[in-house]
Amino acid sequence: MSSVRFLLGLTILLSIFATTACSPNHIRADDLYPDDPAFRVDDEARILDTLEARQVLDVLAQYRQALVRKDFGALNRLVSQDYYDNAGTTHTTADDYGLTELREAFEVMARHAETIQYKVVVKDVVITTLRAHVDYEYEYAYQYKVGDETTWDAGVEVNRLQMAREGDLWRIVSGL
Repeated sequence: MSSVRFLLGLTILLSIFATTACSPNHIRADDLYPDDPAFRVDDEARILDTLEARQVLDVLAQYRQALVRKDFGALNRLVSQDYYDNAGTTHTTADDYGLTELREAFEVMARHAETIQYKVVVKDVVITTLRAHVDYEYEYAYQYKVGDETTWDAGVEVNRLQMAREGDLWRIVSGL
């Protein structure tokens, strides 16, 4: 009888060890940027905790911080020379834009945005060898001034930020 209990106990211990020691580690909501409550990972996200995933998420966090600080020099350094976006439409190229138009949009924002609030909740990260994308939800509020009029624009959206590895760095190639 005691050998049966011993084998049962050993089986249970091995089962517990196998499920905890061999299961992949995931990035938890409170793992990254604990001092930045405006950047977090969704509690239900299943993002493997790898160096590459952390690097990709760091680019998104740097983007969020630079946007809020209106540090357009930092924003430009995060963007690839190969940046191209179709503005979410595939039936026309009339609204497509590249790095030149993106930089012009940054300049307009720098001139008119008085306050920028931008909160990010990461939903997923997918990484291949040289490409990655981050799916996230963002809540934004912009206070801007045009002429003598000051107004706010606010909302909640979802986005996919696409990146490419360029040497040792991940740079944004689409999604802004």
